[in-house]
Amino acid sequence: MPSWLTPRTVLIGSVFLALFGVLYFPALSAAPPTRTPTPPHLDPYAPHQVVLGQTSPKRVAVVGAGASGSAAAWFLTRAARIAEARAGKPVGSLLAPVVVYDKEAYVGGRSTVVFAHNDTTVDASELGAAIFVGANRNLVNAAKLFNLTTYDVDFDGGVGIWDGREFLFTTDGTKGWWGKIWTGVAAFRRYGALSPFRQGRATTALLRKFKRLYDPAWLAARGALPSIEEFAATVELSTELTSEKGVDWARGEKLSDRWISEMIEPSTRVNYASDLDVIHALGASVSLATDDAVAVEGGNWRIFEAFLNDAKADVRLNTVVNDIELEGDQFRVVSDDTDDVYDQVFFAAPWASSPISRKLEKHFDEAIPPQEYVHLHTTFATTKTDHPDPAYFGFTDGAKIPSHVFTTGWTAREEGTPAPPFQSISYQRTINGERVVKIFSLGPIDDDHLERIFGEKPSWVFRKVWESYPLLRPIAAYAPVEPIRGLHYLASLEPWVSTMETQTLSAREAVARVVERWWGLGLGECDGGADAWDFTCNAGA
Repeated sequence: MPSWLTPRTVLIGSVFLALFGVLYFPALSAAPPTRTPTPPHLDPYAPHQVVLGQTSPKRVAVVGAGASGSAAAWFLTRAARIAEARAGKPVGSLLAPVVVYDKEAYVGGRSTVVFAHNDTTVDASELGAAIFVGANRNLVNAAKLFNLTTYDVDFDGGVGIWDGREFLFTTDGTKGWWGKIWTGVAAFRRYGALSPFRQGRATTALLRKFKRLYDPAWLAARGALPSIEEFAATVELSTELTSEKGVDWARGEKLSDRWISEMIEPSTRVNYASDLDVIHALGASVSLATDDAVAVEGGNWRIFEAFLNDAKADVRLNTVVNDIELEGDQFRVVSDDTDDVYDQVFFAAPWASSPISRKLEKHFDEAIPPQEYVHLHTTFATTKTDHPDPAYFGFTDGAKIPSHVFTTGWTAREEGTPAPPFQSISYQRTINGERVVKIFSLGPIDDDHLERIFGEKPSWVFRKVWESYPLLRPIAAYAPVEPIRGLHYLASLEPWVSTMETQTLSAREAVARVVERWWGLGLGECDGGADAWDFTCNAGA
């Protein structure tokens, strides 16, 4: 590829991919921190003595079978097997099978699928967390480890940026190098070279810091951490980005308003359903940092199912946890069917939306603050059309409308024009001669509206309204990771950045605190070529 082409074709291509993206961490080096690891301050014995002195298996419960809950069960089980092997103890002597509760009938949490016409013999469509990328190390390596097939995600049919009144920028969906060249030239003419270059420079600096989270030497030197504030500070992605709005960050990087409104805001609207004057700078910047998007055949939830299967967890679906009671230094988990006592509990769901009695809160060392979530409407429909109806956008018949329409609210805010009624429209799979279309919006899209979008009545419609992810407003303080000793709150990381990948990182951080106390295990222990419990030794594979 000619060198002159790189900044504006590859970057623009990545930006369009970012409109559907999640977190991307490219392989960039980072030096380990200079601080010393936190000591296992609560155990009176040396780690090896603690393991040898443990006479019965630890019992652990996980509430929630999504990304963080399944990852917690898996990481903890891996750590137990390593500790048992080092101490010469039989498998299962240090940790009983982890018990995982979920109120739903499926594993995956917000990573779940639907089937067009409710026909489970056709390809699944992702309802929530749709993709991950090549450098999302935990997800990519897990898919490889469990032999899950992935497929590439692309934007056939073109992309358009719509402000509720007109299309500001479009691509025609031409594949191959010619399509990239054409897109690059068109983007260069509209946006120039400086904004893409400056954004790329800022994003690269951010990603270099993210990469540390997979570096075993860096993690070993850092050690387990007691808070999200310290986690964010050690990776140098703290209040300098989370206390500032995305629009202020972008302008601080000297990006043009045209680039900000037409490239960055559509990305934040589809990734987090938030405009740039709402979302914090970290959320805005990571929305742009994506490449090599893939998904697992059959649904990304299969990674989390594989975590639980590999851990040989005791998974209890269709089970509502009604209460968690403190009993000395243990916890009694009460469901409709069981009443069991555990040494530790990993709570892998939003606390405020849980039906659990608030009796436990009076024992908290630090309260879990309220967290606002995005109330997202996800609409699926099937249609025989390959793109939206031109008349819906004010064009005559025969006009070519892109198959992927992303939106910006910038014009509406600046000029008082009507805002787009949706965040995005994306034509996805073809099934039995029909296209499956996915629409994100902050309000309902009724049947009449769908008929106007497609120019015909859809043959099948599915709607889901849910609390999809936190509203990533500027933030400086987070929920406690362990509000009472032994209860680990995995959703505490979500207001920092909310993705499938970062939820596996939240689980890893929580498990690190536990296995350091129990068995003296640290992060990034790759001695002798063996893989560490935290999955970092082969993270670059």
